[in-house]
Amino acid sequence: MPELPSVEIFKNYFDSTSLDQNIIDIVVSNPEILVDTTTQNIKNFKSSRFISSSRYGKYLFAKTSNESFIVFHFGMTGFFKYHHQSKGHTSHSRISFIFENENVLDFEDPRKFGKVSVSKNIPDFVEKKHLGPDALEVDYELFKKMFEGRKGNIKPLLMNQHFLAGIGNLYADEILYQSGIHPLRKADHLHKADFYQLYENMIMVLKKAIEFQDRPRNFPPEFLLSHRYPGGECPNGEKLEIIKVGGRTTYYCPEKQI
Repeated sequence: MPELPSVEIFKNYFDSTSLDQNIIDIVVSNPEILVDTTTQNIKNFKSSRFISSSRYGKYLFAKTSNESFIVFHFGMTGFFKYHHQSKGHTSHSRISFIFENENVLDFEDPRKFGKVSVSKNIPDFVEKKHLGPDALEVDYELFKKMFEGRKGNIKPLLMNQHFLAGIGNLYADEILYQSGIHPLRKADHLHKADFYQLYENMIMVLKKAIEFQDRPRNFPPEFLLSHRYPGGECPNGEKLEIIKVGGRTTYYCPEKQI
């Protein structure tokens, strides 16, 4: 499932292709991906323009010239494709925004787990979805305070979107590896130094993921991501362990992560 870095990359793609163009038509091929809105409500954005975008956690907010937002959640396989209208649409195009210049922005999603909704403003949407602070925007003091009274395993907490928005399975493993923290470590067993390492590495890993275009093979060998596969070895050569944590396949290095 696309995590925060992917959505930031989608945002950059969206900004570079689709802003400040008149929308002359909107084709909703699969209304079932709409949440708390209707095909007609989406089509009401015809004759408007995308004027900016914002990301919060795993959500992308496309602001329109009528001051409302179209909100995209990319599910497991969603992405944007900008192309000339003459190339047509693929069978995976769920919503298409057709611009006056004859180009098209398709929201593509082969498995149809993505969702599209409408919101008047971002804070209301965040509150309605009960999202935690954005993982790239939260400051250290709030981050540390969030763990007060928490007794669960650290990895599921990092992945809980109501606790902290934006981190999924892949980058939770990397953040914990860089911090030397076992994924089953209890949150209330962390020390002050652990919280600081966890916070600093969270910001570092997410920024590096954006820099490396969210492609594990682009990461240097000292990162876990390029070793994170069955039969792989840890960056320092030790055996890579694979366990289930919160129902998710988890990779960790037992000599480094305690």
